[in-house]
Amino acid sequence: MTAALSVIVILAIAVWFFQTAQRLGLPAVAWSIAGVIVYYGGFLFWMQVVLRSILGQSFHTHGFWLGIGMDVSSILVGAICAALFRYGVLMKKGRKPFETSF
Repeated sequence: MTAALSVIVILAIAVWFFQTAQRLGLPAVAWSIAGVIVYYGGFLFWMQVVLRSILGQSFHTHGFWLGIGMDVSSILVGAICAALFRYGVLMKKGRKPFETSF
């Protein structure tokens, strides 16, 4: 169930980055790949660093609902990281330099 949700989020991020980069005149495929990589970075950092340290032994021996919570929170953190990357990097790259004429 959560794997399907993760795939949907990954595809949505890839399309979102692709369309944004196209609109800004930037290489769309490269930015789409970058968005997915940032998503996975946030996902893995949250899952493997944050949750592993918080949960300790329960990280490996968790129940169903804790596992769902771990997966969903990791998906959300990954998506938030991708959104921040889009607004902080992609959108700035697409801005035209301020032109002044004298």
